[in-house]
Amino acid sequence: MTSTQEATPGNLSSLTGLRAVGMLFVFVAHGAAASVFADKGVAAGYNTLIDNGALGFLAVSFFFVLSGFVLTWSARPGARRFWRRRLVRVFPNHLVVLVISALIFLAAGETIRLVPALANVFLVQNWWPDADLMYYQLNGPTWTLSVELFCYAAFPVLFMLVNRIRPQRLWFWWVGVGVLALAMPLLSEPFLAGYGPSKVFGVGSWPQQWFLYFFPVVRSLEFVLGMILCRIVQTGRWVRVPVVVSALCVLAVYVALYFLPQNFVFAALYPIPVALLVGSVATADLAGRARVMNSRFMVKLGDLSFAFYIVHIPVLFSVHAAFAGEWVGYANHYTRTQWSVPTGIAFLVGVYLLCVLAAWVLRTAVEIPAMRRWGGRRTRGTPDLPRPKTSGPQLQA
Repeated sequence: MTSTQEATPGNLSSLTGLRAVGMLFVFVAHGAAASVFADKGVAAGYNTLIDNGALGFLAVSFFFVLSGFVLTWSARPGARRFWRRRLVRVFPNHLVVLVISALIFLAAGETIRLVPALANVFLVQNWWPDADLMYYQLNGPTWTLSVELFCYAAFPVLFMLVNRIRPQRLWFWWVGVGVLALAMPLLSEPFLAGYGPSKVFGVGSWPQQWFLYFFPVVRSLEFVLGMILCRIVQTGRWVRVPVVVSALCVLAVYVALYFLPQNFVFAALYPIPVALLVGSVATADLAGRARVMNSRFMVKLGDLSFAFYIVHIPVLFSVHAAFAGEWVGYANHYTRTQWSVPTGIAFLVGVYLLCVLAAWVLRTAVEIPAMRRWGGRRTRGTPDLPRPKTSGPQLQA
């Protein structure tokens, strides 16, 4: 087998490879919080490069859009089967890492806070604007899983509604959902601005930030945008946009964020350009034009993206805390060790590779066995997810 897989009908391996890029963006964004560089100018430059976390915000939006696209593309009959597979995919990895994180916090001398811990266990921490539910998570990145679970729960209904959109109206609905996401900061301003900040972000109005960044209903707009995008591709109505052009659109939006108010940085501007990128990569793959993202290396790395996302914060900050002879506590509290630029870069690269290794172990030892054991097969009597009428290829998942 060659290092590059030829795209076959229904095989969107480039989107899997693109996950690896999103995974890297998340790590680089969170790496800045470790403060590994002793040179204050370099540290400031690092924060400027990631736009004080906007790179991570961009990656999160990408994963929400991609999730809606892929789940629509690979949908099969059986709502209960779908829910079962989604829960089995999420919870084993989540719970294993959560237990490890709790043990690390206990070793650091922390007292586990019961309410935030239970909310974190059941992934419902996003549903109430209580900053403590975010600040005292056992594994911070799992807030995105709270959004995903809501999208999974609503998916059969959303799938039915999206399939009812006439093909000639798909672009209209796609633009409408994208504009609605873009308008959220403005729509929330009269009601949620003016409140005090929280210890989560430290500036701005916490209720408004919660609404724009964490509230599952608002973030589900990105998921729905991905679903409609999938139908556009399936029905052959995609207007060819070169991958390079769509990538430049994402870059242009990212640069624009340096000059926009904070409330637009959380999520509002990303969905449309990110969706264009997903559509461009998907159609390039189907046409056999993809060459980099569907390489065996990128696909293998992309397969680890979920496990990587779950483990990267505990690994990153636990390893860094170990250099100070400490355990990491709530809100990644520990004494930061700082180094020269070459040593700091070497540390981040080394921890990234360690996170990849930990993700491989988690996927191999937990995720795959759990899916095989409890993922279930299609059974009679399960309610069907309606299938779209399309001449486009279907991804078997």
